[in-house]
Amino acid sequence: MKKTILTLFIALFTIGFAVGQEMYWTEYMTPKKGLEDVFHENLMNHIKKFHSEAPYQAHARYVMFGQHEMQYVWVSGPTTYAGMDNMSRPDSTAHSADWAMNVEPYIEKTCTNELWKFKEDMSYYPAEGASGLKLQLIRFYSINPGKWEAFMGLMKNVANVCKTNNYKESWGLYVNSFDSGNGREVAAVNGFPNWAFLESDTWVADYEKIYGKDSWKAAMKTFDECIDKYQEEVRKVLETK
Repeated sequence: MKKTILTLFIALFTIGFAVGQEMYWTEYMTPKKGLEDVFHENLMNHIKKFHSEAPYQAHARYVMFGQHEMQYVWVSGPTTYAGMDNMSRPDSTAHSADWAMNVEPYIEKTCTNELWKFKEDMSYYPAEGASGLKLQLIRFYSINPGKWEAFMGLMKNVANVCKTNNYKESWGLYVNSFDSGNGREVAAVNGFPNWAFLESDTWVADYEKIYGKDSWKAAMKTFDECIDKYQEEVRKVLETK
């Protein structure tokens, strides 16, 4: 009995904490009122100076719509659990001083620290890269008990449709490393170049070319059975000059 329990624990540990798995640390930041422009400029300068190269890469996003609208998102990575031992920050006096003097004084508050595991087999990025994808639509999902496998099967299908059609837009799937009780277990990130993309109506046809007539209707039924709740967020990708 003890051996069985130990085996189960090891299996769960391996699934949940895969060694060397690519992941991203994110945190929301609210700039102080009236100082948003200074915060923006100083944050981007900080990233350019100290977070442009491995292993300390970092990026920033601006939330345009959603629960965290008008906040910034710090995105650090890719990293691993081992990489988190140094918090993905350069251990230098110059780095600490720049953050303390030029960024931190302009932050009203921070919230929602999360560590996201990248699911490569359920994601797609165009061969030309994602540099032209200036906007992101992110859906955060909470999955019903017993429906994880079915949900992930749908996500694999979505990624396969993207790959088969060589879409210019990206699709990335991420799983939250830790359950904070906020309903954000999975994040599906759709990267696209402009707002006109949201008017595209080819998806259902593309899906059914691969999985058959009425397969999308069936997929949506399964999706509804899998999802407890979800929330959406639109972000603007910020680039250093």
